Amino acid sequence: MVAIFCVCFLLLFAAGYCYQNLSRITGIIASQSSEFIDASLAVDNNYRQNYPECAHTGKKANFAWFQLDLKNRYSLKSVKIFFRNEATWPPYRIRQFYLDVSNSSADTSTQRVRCYTDNTTAPATPAPVLDIPCKQTARYVIVETTYHAPEDTDSTGPVLEICEIEVIGNH
Repeated sequence: MVAIFCVCFLLLFAAGYCYQNLSRITGIIASQSSEFIDASLAVDNNYRQNYPECAHTGKKANFAWFQLDLKNRYSLKSVKIFFRNEATWPPYRIRQFYLDVSNSSADTSTQRVRCYTDNTTAPATPAPVLDIPCKQTARYVIVETTYHAPEDTDSTGPVLEICEIEVIGNH
């Protein structure tokens, strides 16, 4: 009888603290400010950090954003981002990016909460995989940048290359 009580107690009370990767929920929508390579590649469960297996914004804009619409508000714990990272292509395009969460989309949102700002300056590059604490309640997860890397002779503006994103949270 005690064992049954313990199991019931754990199921009822501990379940509220179980976190899951919300980016795997059916129906979520990945989108970008512009499309060079489809945004859905950032949530395809492929962790290879190589071109062309990553979501990739266009190359001629004043800013670049990627957003994940979770379709409902969730209690978030952290966001883990896997950026493009190859021997001949380090993650220099992600310098100066920021991570926001909101209850409205990137193209309309004025009410955002900033979870992280990257302050890396050239020639250094941020880590190609970042696990960012973000204890907020939100529907949208937004990665954005206005930074144009000086090494980037292939584009004329900021670019985001996100290979995979994990949003850890619960209801």
